[in-house]
Amino acid sequence: MKSSSGRWQAFAALIVVLHSAACQGPSCPSWTQDFETNLGIFSQSSADDFNWIRDNRGTPSFNTGPTNDYDPGTNAGYYVFIETSFPRAQGDKARIDSREFGALAAGKTCMITFGRHMFGVTTGTLNVSVTDKSSNKEYVLFSLSGDQGNQWSCSKISFDNSKVSGNWTLSFTGVRGSSFTGDIAVDGIKFSPGCGCSPASSSYPCLDSKANFDSGWGVFNNNNTGNNRFDWSLRRGGTPSFSTGPTRDHTTGNGQYAYIETSFPRANGDEAHLFSKWIQGSGNQCGCTLTFWYHMYGATTGTLRVDVDEQGKNRAKAWEMSGNQGNAWKNATICLNATALYRVVFVGIRGTSFTGDLAIDDIMFNQCNCPKPAPQPDTTKTAGCGFGTQGSGTFCTLTQPISPDVYWVTKHGQTTNPDTGPDGGYGGSGRYALVTSTGQTGAAVLMTPWLMYNESMNGQLQVAYSLYGDDVVNLTIGYEPMLYDSKVGLVPQPLVPLRVFQGNQGQGWRLATIDLSTTFGGKSCDVVPPFRVKIIAYVDGNDFGDIAVDSISFSAKQDAGCLDGQYKCADRKSG
Repeated sequence: MKSSSGRWQAFAALIVVLHSAACQGPSCPSWTQDFETNLGIFSQSSADDFNWIRDNRGTPSFNTGPTNDYDPGTNAGYYVFIETSFPRAQGDKARIDSREFGALAAGKTCMITFGRHMFGVTTGTLNVSVTDKSSNKEYVLFSLSGDQGNQWSCSKISFDNSKVSGNWTLSFTGVRGSSFTGDIAVDGIKFSPGCGCSPASSSYPCLDSKANFDSGWGVFNNNNTGNNRFDWSLRRGGTPSFSTGPTRDHTTGNGQYAYIETSFPRANGDEAHLFSKWIQGSGNQCGCTLTFWYHMYGATTGTLRVDVDEQGKNRAKAWEMSGNQGNAWKNATICLNATALYRVVFVGIRGTSFTGDLAIDDIMFNQCNCPKPAPQPDTTKTAGCGFGTQGSGTFCTLTQPISPDVYWVTKHGQTTNPDTGPDGGYGGSGRYALVTSTGQTGAAVLMTPWLMYNESMNGQLQVAYSLYGDDVVNLTIGYEPMLYDSKVGLVPQPLVPLRVFQGNQGQGWRLATIDLSTTFGGKSCDVVPPFRVKIIAYVDGNDFGDIAVDSISFSAKQDAGCLDGQYKCADRKSG
C-alpha cells in the first residue's frame, strides 16, 4: 500500500479546504438562463425593430416555432422567440442584450452554450454576438439561417480576452425572413465558469441593505431540503391564530413580515428553513454583521435559530432563541465570520401547539461582500486519501453530516469481528475508513468538498472497498451535483449513483474505478455543474455487515477545478 501521507498530500492539492493564490479571483458558477420566470439577465434592446417574446406551449403560427421548451423540455417550460407574423417585414430585427459582464481573466475562456429552434420554410437568421464595452466593437460569433427542422439543437460559442479585452455583453438577434413561417426560439443559455460575473447582475446582489419583505422575499427563499417540513409565509396585519404572532410588521406597521404558521397540520418540532442568497465570506473578525427583528409571542412558542451554511463546512448555529418572548418586536445582531461562500438560514421550529407563530422582519446585512462563486479551474494531476498511518487516523477533508445515524471511523489492522471486514488497509498496511454494523442501523456518509469538472478533464475516481460478511447490506458511490437557481443561489441536487455494491463481495479488498470522462464528458452542449462525491455505507445492526473503504483517489488529465476559492490547486502527483 502506498504511503497514505504522500497520497493525501496530493489529494489535498485538489480538494483540501485551503485558500490558494492559484485559485484566487472572482468568477461565477456555471449556470443557466432558462426564462422560466422572466428574461433574467437579458433585456429588450432599443436598437431594433421589435421584441423577443417569452412564451410556452407553442407559438401562434402554424408550421413554425417550437411546441416545447429546450430546458427542461416540456410544454409548460418557457423560451423566448420572435413572432414573424404581420406587421413584421423581411429583414426586421429583434434583439436582447445581457447585463454587462466583467473582463475575462488572462488565459481563461468563456464558453456559452444555448438551445435554438429554427423551424419554418421562411425562417430568417439567428445571430449571437459579444460586444467589447472597452472598444464598443461587436463580434458575431454565431450566425445561422434558414429552416433547421422541427427540433431543438444546441450550439456553442467561446472567446477569450485576446478577442474581448474589456467588460462585455452577450446579444441574441433574430432576423425575420420572407414570410410569417419563420419563428426563431432560444432557451437554456449556459455560461461556463470562465465567463466571470456580471457586475450589475441581480442574481449576485451585494448584501448591504435591508430585507423588509414589503416587496416580496427579496434575497431570501424557502428551500425544501434537509429537515425542512413546511414554508415560511409572508403576512400583512395579524396572524390567523389568537394570542400569538405580531399584529403588524416592524418596518411601518402597514407592511409585510415573514412568519411561520403553527396551526394544524403542523406538529411539534416541524422546521421551516428560509435561505439567503450566497455571500462571499471575508474572513475578518465580524467582517459582516447581520441585524434583524424578531417576534416570538405565544404560550407554546418553539424556537427561532439562525444558521450559517458555509461551503466546505458543516452548517453551524450562530444564534438561537426559544419560548414566549412577549408581544413585542425585539432586535438581534450577529457577527458573520465566514471565509468561504456562505448563506444565512432562518430556522423556525414549531412548539407544542398552535399558539407559537414566530416572525422576522427588517433583516439588515452590513458590509457584506458580493457572492463570488467558482474561481477558474487550475491544472491538477493526481490525488488520493489513505486515512492515515498506523499510529494516527485522518479523514483528510472528507466530512460527515451533522449528527449522522451511523459514523465512519478510521481503523488499523483487523476488525473486531474476524468474520467481517478487512484484515488491514488496502495493500496490507495503514489505516482505512470503517463502518461497524454491530448495533448500528442506518447510513454512514463520507463527502468530498465541492469540486469543479472542466470540459477538458479526462480522469478517474478510484475507491478501494471491502464488503465481507453475511450481513453486508449496501455500499453506494455517487455524486451530488449543485445547480444554480436565480432565486436561491447554489442548490444541491439529489444523489446520482455511480456504483452500487450489494451484499457479501467476499474476503479481501476490491478496487472500483469510475471513468469521470464518461460520467461528465461527451456533453458537447452542456456545462457540468459543481459536484461532490458521496460514499454511503448502509448497515442493519447485525454482526457480520462491516463495510470499509480506502485509497480514495482522483486523477485528472488536466484542468481539474477549484470551487469558491476553497481548494488548493497544484500540479503534482500522488506519493
